[in-house]
Amino acid sequence: MPPRFQVFEKVAFSLVVMSAVLCSGYIAWETSPDFQDAVHASATAVRWSGDYSFICASTTTNACDQLPLD
Repeated sequence: MPPRFQVFEKVAFSLVVMSAVLCSGYIAWETSPDFQDAVHASATAVRWSGDYSFICASTTTNACDQLPLD
């Protein structure tokens, strides 16, 4: 098989797999309220960890001491 067809095959397969993952995610989102709650909770956790990383990346030596411990 010529190399260009192998590249085409990889791209086509990637698109098919991505479509299947998106469809599965949509079905899970619409049918399970627990899944929706988990997504919202993880979004909050990601937002908090982003704030934490930003604070700890400063040039001061004890930057993480500024964070609340609760």
